[in-house]
Amino acid sequence: MKLKSPVFLKIIVSLLFVILLPLTGEAQVTAKLERQVIGIDETVRLIIEADGARNTISSINTEALEKDFSILNRSSSSNFRIINGSAKASKVWTLVLEAKRTGTFTIPPFAIGKEKSNSLTLKVTDSSPETSSNNQKSRDVFLEVTPLIETPAYLQGQITVSVKLFLKSQLRITDASLEDPEIEHTIIKKLGKDLNYQTKRGGQSYQVIERKYAIIAEDGDKITIPPLHFQAIRLQGGSRRFAGDPFFGHFSEQRKIRVKSQPLTIALTPIPDEFNGKLWLPALAMDIMDNKDEVKELKIGEPLTRTIQIEALGLTAEQLPEIEVTAPEGSKIYLDQPELQTIVDNNALLHAVKRQSLAFIPSQTGTFTLPAITIKWWDVVNLKQRLATLPEKKIRVVNAKTGEVATPPADNPTIAANDPTKTGHEANISAPSADGNPKPVTEVANTTKIWQTVSAILLLVWVITILLWYRYSRRLSYNGEKQKKAATQQPAANRETIKRACLDRNPQSAQQAIFDWAISTWPQEATTNLKTIAHKFNNPELNEVFTDLEKALYSPDDTLIWDGEKAWQKLSVALKPGPHPDRTSNHPGKDALPPLYR
Repeated sequence: MKLKSPVFLKIIVSLLFVILLPLTGEAQVTAKLERQVIGIDETVRLIIEADGARNTISSINTEALEKDFSILNRSSSSNFRIINGSAKASKVWTLVLEAKRTGTFTIPPFAIGKEKSNSLTLKVTDSSPETSSNNQKSRDVFLEVTPLIETPAYLQGQITVSVKLFLKSQLRITDASLEDPEIEHTIIKKLGKDLNYQTKRGGQSYQVIERKYAIIAEDGDKITIPPLHFQAIRLQGGSRRFAGDPFFGHFSEQRKIRVKSQPLTIALTPIPDEFNGKLWLPALAMDIMDNKDEVKELKIGEPLTRTIQIEALGLTAEQLPEIEVTAPEGSKIYLDQPELQTIVDNNALLHAVKRQSLAFIPSQTGTFTLPAITIKWWDVVNLKQRLATLPEKKIRVVNAKTGEVATPPADNPTIAANDPTKTGHEANISAPSADGNPKPVTEVANTTKIWQTVSAILLLVWVITILLWYRYSRRLSYNGEKQKKAATQQPAANRETIKRACLDRNPQSAQQAIFDWAISTWPQEATTNLKTIAHKFNNPELNEVFTDLEKALYSPDDTLIWDGEKAWQKLSVALKPGPHPDRTSNHPGKDALPPLYR
């Protein structure tokens, strides 16, 4: 590789950038918890990530954290990525915490260089409630389904439910499956990834796998979550080191485990009488915004694209209302299909996004007011009706040629079309149409532009057609000359060419030589494939030769080797000089070979 190669220089620059970035850049530090509420006997993972962190930083100061928590495990990892030419370095520390007592704790910021992470709040409660059965404490596997409700469980609002699978420590299982809840007339969405942590019940240590679901009831006054089922195969006996390995582990017993949860019923809170909105929208937060386009002046016929976005927490995108926009007089508004997206925030909340683009096109001068958009929604945290509002927007429209704008009447933001009292640039000048009615000049100009565009497209299509026809005729001429040339050769000469190609084990050359032989043997026929030639001979051995040849030519297996010598032994007998079968047949019959590869 030459040192002056642009590719080589680009690689060197990228590597230097990757190496120097973590040495020079200040780290942006963030911290997050997998859960915000845990029991006193449960563990939780704390993740601290520093973008651009120096590689020399091997640990972080956790003295303040250890006043309230025991750190059961520590790990760290460094990452370097290059995306579209931009390098990013980061370092991640993961701490497994166990609280020393109950209460609400503030996890202090972590300092890396001059940057500090955000502080976090963790609530530690008493041990998770025991199940009603005392025998549950000693069971190896059991399920709990509990609601996580911090706000009223409103109809059509998000209700969060936790499904916890408890597995006794040291338990070895395989082929495990846990079903998802299914409830009629509800929307159910899984929230984030499964959580995995340790806890204790009745002095026994358990591994916990927790899943969270968002449930939205479409109607009714309650929802009932039926029992959820878990099943697995328990492995007993054998070496713990090789547990589950069919070659090294030996298990004296494999027993199927089946457990199910208790059904759970949640009463729904009805729609409050104080709410008077058009559409019931119970949410934790809602906002409406646009693309903040600063365009305040347009020309007649010039479109203004406005993108309006509605966002809400605790709803799905399908629940968000349609955006209703009224076009001011003297203009038109065209709406695109809305874009809907529902994502999950912090493994806990549904985040609905609805994005709607519209085009505002004025047809006359003046000052236009795009009206404000207001959405009424119900605040489930503060239990009150609120408004999400997008303010109105004023647009000044001027004449496309002079840049002047007419002054509309005080009570009308637009200019009335064909007003006889207006003159000069204030009047909407019209031209006669075929039916005798006046037609706006702008419409005549737009029609002319349309026909000019159509004419240009037709001309381009005509030119492309001529070029394609010329290329096709050249190809036909070339193929004809090629067939004439092959026809002038003697079959015996082509036969020698086939022999050389076979002995050289060159399937491509052999195929072309066989085609040339066929053209010189049947000059009045267009022979384009081996199947046609094979049909004329009705020879099973020749069919087998051509099948092997096509496999060598078209098979995706690169390791396939064609036995050309064996092929020539059979071809030399069939392709001998003299009369050949079916000389006058131009069309293969029903016995033609079927396609090899479909």
